[in-house]
Amino acid sequence: MSLGFNSADGHPQGPRIPVRYMVKVKGWSLPKPRSTGPPFQTKSSVVAVMEQVGVLLELDGANVFRVRAYQNASRALASMEEDLLSVVQDGRLVEVKGIGKGISGLVTEAVMEGTWGDLPQLYAKIPPGLIEIVGIPGLGPKRARVMYEELGVDSVESLKIACEMGHVAPLSGFGEKSQQKYLEGIELLRRYQGRSRMDVGLMFGRALEARVAAIPGVSRAQLAGSARRRRETIGDLDIVVAAQPADHDAVVKAILSLPGIAEVKGSGESKVSLILEQDMLSGAESAGSLDAQLAESMMERSGDATIDAQVRIVPPEMFPFTLAYFTGPKRTQYPNASTGNRPRP
Repeated sequence: MSLGFNSADGHPQGPRIPVRYMVKVKGWSLPKPRSTGPPFQTKSSVVAVMEQVGVLLELDGANVFRVRAYQNASRALASMEEDLLSVVQDGRLVEVKGIGKGISGLVTEAVMEGTWGDLPQLYAKIPPGLIEIVGIPGLGPKRARVMYEELGVDSVESLKIACEMGHVAPLSGFGEKSQQKYLEGIELLRRYQGRSRMDVGLMFGRALEARVAAIPGVSRAQLAGSARRRRETIGDLDIVVAAQPADHDAVVKAILSLPGIAEVKGSGESKVSLILEQDMLSGAESAGSLDAQLAESMMERSGDATIDAQVRIVPPEMFPFTLAYFTGPKRTQYPNASTGNRPRP
């Protein structure tokens, strides 16, 4: 049984959360084509979509076997070592264990054409707030769906109010402990929303640092900000780059062409704002500063992990001052063997 949207207010019948507590949140969206020719979608973006579809289908009450099919496909693609485009072009995708004929066709369409079949309808169908709710520790799609159908809970804020009003505990299979756990989970979600764990953030940061340091014209490249201060969590990454003014344009172009960039939020002569995705970790080398096994494990577990990054390019003589400014007075040095972080002769 799929989620119903036929009642007068667009929600299933059941006790209502006061409408003033309903808030608009942003849900998931399907990635747009990344290039003008195949592959239009990267492996990491396809893995993320397969993982998201599994969650969306479960929220929609789809058949458990269909849900598992997308979950299995996500894991299979994440662990596949071969180049996805080559496998698709050779017609061998259906031979990969965990990928059936239907999903093989969908992935082929995404890679070769950049489109996603009928998935846009599924993405549009599920209330964005339910997607936010399943990010709460200990709260999965099945329970989120029950609370949506029984209470009209369609956002984290409306869930908070439902728990505070005592409406969640009486639901079958929930209870007082679950209700309290969700309130604690909401607090954790709010506290760390938009931030990444230090170890995850450093993997992305060091990978980007190493790639940027290898660009011709770059004399130094180092992490700044909360990553350099070793905070428990990282909001976004800051990297300071030293290059002669005459090389700035070439350095910016080289940065924009690096693998693992999900989106360019902005670029200028001395600053580039990016969203990094899992491909940033693939094949990156940072002379001991990047734990390859940990990175591979994380890529398999979370294909949709992204993090924002700001790269600032300054003249070499301004490098130490800029690094200090964007790190702050509580900077903590850490050993880094990347050759890009030592002045070049």
